[in-house]
Amino acid sequence: MPHLPPPSTLPPGSIVDTYVRDSGGPRQDASTDQQLAEIQTYCQQHGLTLRNKYVDVAKSGGSTVTRDDFNKLIDATRHLEDRPHGILLWNYARFARDLDDAIYYKALLRNRNIIIHSLTDPIPEGQYGRIIEFFIDISNEEKRRQTSTDAKRGLRDLVLKHGCVPGTPPIGFKRQPVEIGTRRDGSPHIANRWIPDPDVIPRIKRAFEMRAAGSTLSQIHTQTHIFGSLNSYKTFFANKIFIGILEFGDLIIENYCDPIIDINTWNIVQKIIQDYAHARTSERHPKRLASPYLLSGLVYCGFCGAPMSGATTTREHITSNRDESYRCSRAKRKAGCSASRVPRHALENAVIATLREQILLPDSLAAMLEVERHSTDHSETKRKERLSILEDEKKKLSTQIANTTNAIAIRSGSQALIDKLTDLEAKRAVILAEYNELVKTRYQATPAMNQEEISEASRILTEDLLGGKLPVEAMRPILQSFINKVVVKKEEKQFVGSLDYFLPPLADLLRPPDEPPPFDSAPTETIMSPKRPVPVGAPLYRRHFQHPILFKKKSRSF
Repeated sequence: MPHLPPPSTLPPGSIVDTYVRDSGGPRQDASTDQQLAEIQTYCQQHGLTLRNKYVDVAKSGGSTVTRDDFNKLIDATRHLEDRPHGILLWNYARFARDLDDAIYYKALLRNRNIIIHSLTDPIPEGQYGRIIEFFIDISNEEKRRQTSTDAKRGLRDLVLKHGCVPGTPPIGFKRQPVEIGTRRDGSPHIANRWIPDPDVIPRIKRAFEMRAAGSTLSQIHTQTHIFGSLNSYKTFFANKIFIGILEFGDLIIENYCDPIIDINTWNIVQKIIQDYAHARTSERHPKRLASPYLLSGLVYCGFCGAPMSGATTTREHITSNRDESYRCSRAKRKAGCSASRVPRHALENAVIATLREQILLPDSLAAMLEVERHSTDHSETKRKERLSILEDEKKKLSTQIANTTNAIAIRSGSQALIDKLTDLEAKRAVILAEYNELVKTRYQATPAMNQEEISEASRILTEDLLGGKLPVEAMRPILQSFINKVVVKKEEKQFVGSLDYFLPPLADLLRPPDEPPPFDSAPTETIMSPKRPVPVGAPLYRRHFQHPILFKKKSRSF
């Protein structure tokens, strides 16, 4: 097929790299091998020198975290001497199907004076090219979103109409086949309801009774053996299906099934869980404040997802007589995870280096800011459009429900009309749930900043705040203000990890001297901790970013 010629800014003799990807599905625009073959031929035809080939096979374009070669490409362009003149793509969907990721990484590469060219997306040169490119990125994300939405809509309908739930039921329940209709080929359409499993119910009841009486999870596990590890009991005791309430996404269906646990026992157990959680997460605990662990409360195991906490061990063979490491809570309890310790200094130094050398540089901050502003504007526009559509659908369904109710009264309870009414009310419930959620959602605009302001904010972050001048107890709240989590593990004798973070409060860093500092030792909820819920009002929009942790020497990142 004919491809678009390179832009005038990529003349013959230009050095280019290429990135290709497929998502592993049976139907692809082109496999990675086909993409590479086309790009190699393209370079020969136009006199371009193809240098590095970055290939991600069977990886989704909806995220960048697990795309190893994509991250290698971004990392390789950090240094001026390693940068190509341009990067060739089969199409922009191969680069990213997430709008924010597309905007962010393109802006980052362009700030490094690297040209991005798609062989198949018709992007004209000049001032209107970026606009068309933006709409293509929107279309790519919309295709991904629509596929997900269609699947979710079908599942919601299945749950509301028939009480059937996909997937594996929780412990204590089993699947009961239900014929819900006929498929196009005439075969019966079978789905499954979840019903209590009489063989397991006695152990479920015993576990709740023991927890209500104050027994530990270890004692409960010894007697009931409901799960293979202790960690699974954490969510087990909070599942409302045991009192007959099914929670499926944002749907809450009461009286879904007969309750296994009485409400009094349930309430006692929930109070115990809440009291325990409150004691564990007390932010001003003196022991936590005095902790030498900079990333306390932020680190999670890359194998099992459990929190990792600081563990200090005294060992005679260690010169300092102290072994300070982050350790997986499940591995520590020998509860189904064998993750190794992660040395404190190795992880903390790598995280700080990644922040200072990658994430908090002016070009990275500028790209994040652009993503945040585009994403907020786009999301607010889409929210208003969707609200308008839902408002019309609400009115239409309300009219249909009123007419159907009136017809039922006239026809003395026609079963066909009653079934129709049930169907209409189920549809309205879905519409109302989505409508109410959108009404509550707020998208807070990020203040615009010029390049000079961004550079100054970057300097404050990388030199004044994270340059080693502050003690641990002062640096910790700074990191907590924009890092959501740090995921780390040891693979093949190397540490690998990733950072999940938000855009730092850049405008707050440039406050006048007489105003309170943005990173106070007693942070406010709205400025300091975007990962925590805002106490009043609807949730604020927070855009997450991900970046691999750059470990030194023999280590690598994903």
